[in-house]
Amino acid sequence: MTRLLRRLLGAFFIGLTFSLAACSAAETDAQTPTRSTSAPDYSDSDARRVINFGIIATESSANLETNWRPFVEAMSEWTGYDIQPFYAADYAGVIQGMRYNSVQVAWFSNFSGLQAVRLAGGEVFAKATYPDGTQGYHSVLLVPTESDIQSVDDILECDGTIDFGMGDPNSTSGYLVPSAFIFAPRGIDPAECFNSVRNANHEANAVSVANSQLDVGTNNTTNMTLLARSRPDIHARLREIWRSPAIGTDPILWRQDLDTEAKRRIQYFFMNYGRMGTPEERAEALEVLAPLYFGLFLPASNTHLDPIVQLEIVRDLTAARIDPDLTEEERDLRVAELEARLADVEAGNSGLVDMASSAGDDIETTVRTVEANNEWLMPVMLGLLGVLLLAGLLWLSSPRGAGPRVPLIERLASAFISAGVVVILVWSFDPADMDRSYLLVENSDDMGDFISGFLPDDASDAQSRATYWVELRSGIEEAVPQMVVTVQIAIWGTFLAIIAAIPFGLLCARNVAPGWVVQPVRRLMDVFRSINELIIALIFIAAVGLGPLAGVMALAVHTTGVLAKLFSEAVEAIDSGPVEGIRATGATPLHEVIWAVVPQVAPLWTSFGLYRFESNARSATVLGLIGAGGIGQILFEAVRAFDYTRTAAIVLVIVIAVSLIDVLSQLLRKRLM
Repeated sequence: MTRLLRRLLGAFFIGLTFSLAACSAAETDAQTPTRSTSAPDYSDSDARRVINFGIIATESSANLETNWRPFVEAMSEWTGYDIQPFYAADYAGVIQGMRYNSVQVAWFSNFSGLQAVRLAGGEVFAKATYPDGTQGYHSVLLVPTESDIQSVDDILECDGTIDFGMGDPNSTSGYLVPSAFIFAPRGIDPAECFNSVRNANHEANAVSVANSQLDVGTNNTTNMTLLARSRPDIHARLREIWRSPAIGTDPILWRQDLDTEAKRRIQYFFMNYGRMGTPEERAEALEVLAPLYFGLFLPASNTHLDPIVQLEIVRDLTAARIDPDLTEEERDLRVAELEARLADVEAGNSGLVDMASSAGDDIETTVRTVEANNEWLMPVMLGLLGVLLLAGLLWLSSPRGAGPRVPLIERLASAFISAGVVVILVWSFDPADMDRSYLLVENSDDMGDFISGFLPDDASDAQSRATYWVELRSGIEEAVPQMVVTVQIAIWGTFLAIIAAIPFGLLCARNVAPGWVVQPVRRLMDVFRSINELIIALIFIAAVGLGPLAGVMALAVHTTGVLAKLFSEAVEAIDSGPVEGIRATGATPLHEVIWAVVPQVAPLWTSFGLYRFESNARSATVLGLIGAGGIGQILFEAVRAFDYTRTAAIVLVIVIAVSLIDVLSQLLRKRLM
């Protein structure tokens, strides 16, 4: 009977846990706003449909949240939907979000919008204007105010001394326009022309240029206006050396397969926000749009992107005409193909509508709803779960019959820890988005579709396979030298860390150093370990600029904190006999360490050092994200540009290199231990 009761009680707790998880998944922080009198009167219900609104990252996430939140709340009021902002670290994140229906509506730049039409079934339905009513902006090149660089010609000597800040590969003003107007006509590859090329959003580039971490950076006039408002100190330290012809304003896109009712409500909002209502309501709407540097919205279609398609073709056409790697026959075919495409676009046939239609055919529209908010329910239910679990576990662990009896304090401690773990798991269920884990199965086809991008378009076609292998080989040839640099960064970062970790590790060991030394040194090592390598690299970039040295120092500092902890734990676990023997001879503490401590821990220290070298070889690839050198930079460029064949080649090189490092380190460990 007791065994049956225990099983029933366990089943009850499991059921209660899943019920609370479901309650957690149903919660939301969204508040039902007060409806504007100028908005359509959509009646509220307990369940509101969720529409995710994607916002491209041109500045810091803090500024995006502050500036966009009032606009998103207004969209929720007007549409009757729960509009959730979706911020991504780069343009590719929003494009991929729309591709796989995590985003239904989004604000894009022109070039990223073009990628969304081509890859994600996006469709342009509106475009922004500026507060003064104009419908264009300009790409610019920025330098520090005190820089000797005065014009574009000064940066195109390609002597390898300039650190250049390029925009996101899907950015119009930060990437496409400078490529088409500056680099392609001159046959210049920025990666070969400059000392380093860093890809970042507009604000990050501007700040880096202002702080002289970059010599030149791309930006645009819109972001410069916003920067003058939000960070006038940074704006004052920037100087413009080049400005492009006018670029059309940014498009607003929705997924083409979004249902008609949702499209009607969303378009009604964009076409009437700031136009309808009392003068006070219109003025309030303009105040909401002002921080975004938006005026009223205008209707648009995919033809809005035709000039960007033309610009893209002109860039590729110029590059093909001066590409020394092409034979005359290959050049003629490539130029003829691009000229035919350009003629089609100039005739009004860019094919974007057809591409959007085909991209969206196989994507199903999903609808999420959010229940009415009951903020008090979850804490109460978690408290109830904790009490019931605690009581149940105490009862289950109570002594019965003959045998040793566990003290009540130990039973209580064990029950409290076990109940706490379950409560914490339930509490974090919704914030960790575990309620959507079913999508891993439901959308498994989407994952397969994404992975297929790394393979030939048509494996059964000989021409497709041949093209794929040529591109893959080219990617490998590009990646191998950068992987060598990455390994060299890891070697020096690990070497410096081991040298520093030996004294720090000894000073952290309680059986070697006094307590008044151990605690401060341990806290310092905690600081070294807790700060991510990317942050440490940014600190060193301020001193040494972009490049591998910043990556070496970042790995050295972080790894010092890790190895010092491991080294000290090894020292604390040594046999005290040899130490006492050395001490009995009258040796100094330094001799005790050299002759009694180090010989015992040397094999473990060697193993720890080699393991951290393996880890650093992987970590060094990420440092390329911020321009700290190595293969990471070209990897992120390829991913952001949706160049999956190139990405596959780079990943292949990384996997092979890390595997070889693992094998070699194992051989060294066996040899040395």
